[in-house]
Amino acid sequence: MWKRFCGISVFCLGLGLSAQGQGALPLETFLSPDGAFQFIYPQNYQLLVGDGMLKGTQGRHSGVSVCDFSTALACVIYPIDAEQNTRFEAAAFSVDRVPGVSVESECLAYSDRRAEGREEMPPAVSTSINGVDFWYVSSRKKAAGRVQASESYRIYREQKCYELRIDVSISEDGTMQRASEISPRHAVEKKSGSSLGEPAADSARDSLRLILWSFTFK
Repeated sequence: MWKRFCGISVFCLGLGLSAQGQGALPLETFLSPDGAFQFIYPQNYQLLVGDGMLKGTQGRHSGVSVCDFSTALACVIYPIDAEQNTRFEAAAFSVDRVPGVSVESECLAYSDRRAEGREEMPPAVSTSINGVDFWYVSSRKKAAGRVQASESYRIYREQKCYELRIDVSISEDGTMQRASEISPRHAVEKKSGSSLGEPAADSARDSLRLILWSFTFK
């Protein structure tokens, strides 16, 4: 059964990337060191784990960070053409362990992030990834002339709070739609959501969603 699922995931991810004009890219499978989860990603995307998240360049500029080295167990960086004329700066898919959260209700309600008050967050909604229920929320935050849009999917499993994230960073202007105006249920069900106001950023987000939908616990 597992081999059959892996074959379907590889096929779907490859098909999705081809549909986005990225061609039939070679794919890799990442298995977490503890064997708890795995996902599939294109070979030419940069995988960061451990100290690599501190040393790796995460976007067009060294100051842009779309992976949190303090919480991320693994992070996949979307490749960007440094010469491309775009406001799109960086994008990544990551799997995080949320620290300091040991109660399921607090994990799924994003109580820790709401308490910080630094992001605009609508209510979380339930969605399924490969038959497993997660709680999804979209958010955004501003810093140093940039807007970072995030899609987060949480689950409480084996007494741990896991968060799957897609983060996209764009230099700010007046055209970016407010995250609170985006319907999270629509984004989950359609796997497309609203435009980020930059075609290159939209394409990166769609590609990273394909990695998200290949994620599974072992």
